[in-house]
Amino acid sequence: MTRRRALLATAGLLALLALCAGAAILTDVVHYATGRRGTVTVRSCAFDAGSHRPRYECAGTFESSDGTIRREAVHFVETYGDDPGARVPATLNGATVNEVSPAGTAAGSAVAVASLAGVVALLLVRRRQPRS
Repeated sequence: MTRRRALLATAGLLALLALCAGAAILTDVVHYATGRRGTVTVRSCAFDAGSHRPRYECAGTFESSDGTIRREAVHFVETYGDDPGARVPATLNGATVNEVSPAGTAAGSAVAVASLAGVVALLLVRRRQPRS
């Protein structure tokens, strides 16, 4: 594989990483923008063995940050199981509770930005290389 093709392949992989990270954070941003912020106090989490990827079906009580909304027996999905009593950041979007992680959103944003910067840098290096 030539150096030029290696640079293009690396740029393509970084672009794919940026796309995936961007899609993941976009979901959290939409939930933040359209929902009521609050927390869920976890009552129980059970591993979903029928899923294609590891996930947990959890139940608990949602309470909005301002204390005006409280919903018992809400259900949500996580990639890991929490212990009963854990307080998880979440949003209430209509009848749906979404677990939302501010730290995960920030980390996903950093990965997306770094990946895009890598793509641009690699394409600039490729452009400056003499054609063979």
